[in-house]
Amino acid sequence: MKILVINPVGHSTWNENDRNLYKRFLSPNTVVEVISLPRGPRTVESQESYEEASHLVVEIGTKLVNTYDGIIVNCFLDPGVDELRLKTGNLVIGAGEASLTLARLYGRPIYIVTVGAEKHALNLIWNRVKSLGFENVVADVIGVPLGVEDIDKDKEKTLNMLLEATKPIASKERWITFVLGCTGFGGYAEKIQSLSLIDAPVIDPVKASAIAIESLIKLARQVNMQHQLL
Repeated sequence: MKILVINPVGHSTWNENDRNLYKRFLSPNTVVEVISLPRGPRTVESQESYEEASHLVVEIGTKLVNTYDGIIVNCFLDPGVDELRLKTGNLVIGAGEASLTLARLYGRPIYIVTVGAEKHALNLIWNRVKSLGFENVVADVIGVPLGVEDIDKDKEKTLNMLLEATKPIASKERWITFVLGCTGFGGYAEKIQSLSLIDAPVIDPVKASAIAIESLIKLARQVNMQHQLL
């Protein structure tokens, strides 16, 4: 199984770290390659950067899609995912839709915790939630006052901010699911659950993407094998 992860930004700062994180969550025999865009935004935190990244993801994804069994767009806003899937007909998933789809299976109200406390940043998340048809199961989108590029500057501070954002909600409502709404938060879900001792599941967007794409590839292969036997 060979998977391509596209970081929809115009620099390679996070590629190696993301490759190691995906390898941790994927099966041992799965090959994963992580690339970024040849040009593009530093981060995807505005409507303008989202539109720029979407166009470039489709451009580079179209060239590479036949080399891999599946493509993950490594951003919770899923820039270019729908367009690339429609254009190529190949297996393309986004971290946002994978996380929310998995979270929905718990059957509980979903709280998304993401970067940026400003209204425009939260609206971008809500726009993606609505486009996926999840607006009736997402209870709220909570922003922590961090930019994407701030996440790795002080990981202990980032973890504390995530704990501060989730604890008050978990103390009032137990029958809920948290979703970390930025792939920069990949790897934090297990720490939140172990340190906060909350009962609610916490969905990691990187882990959700890894689980989703491997499952879909396996299903596709089974269908192909059945067709060959007919």
